[in-house]
Amino acid sequence: MAITEFGNILKKMRLRAGFGLRRFAEMVDLAPSNLSAIEHGRRPAPASPEKLREISDALGLVEDTEEWRMFYDSAAWEDGLPADVRNITRRKLVPALLRTIDNRQLGDDEIANLIDEIEKRYGGAGNDTA
Repeated sequence: MAITEFGNILKKMRLRAGFGLRRFAEMVDLAPSNLSAIEHGRRPAPASPEKLREISDALGLVEDTEEWRMFYDSAAWEDGLPADVRNITRRKLVPALLRTIDNRQLGDDEIANLIDEIEKRYGGAGNDTA
């Protein structure tokens, strides 16, 4: 994703939430000039999953909603992974899981079924104890 896409999405969400640039920058502990640079595509999205979480919380985004996913997906860096996913890939067995999915050549429908099964078994998203 282009860094301007994250900036555009962030600015749109910030304005819709009713926050001015300086006030929002203060809320999420960023310099106003840095927030402006992010919003105008001169700087990439924060790499830190914690900082992205702080920003999404300040915007009032609800985890696992379409808007929340759009925010995180647009924050993907050069490796194409959103920061929250990049962080998860550091868990010991996640690479093995991804290789298994790839080796079995599972399609999107099959992966969606796996996600549904996991959510049914463990009560939906947001219950991970990682």
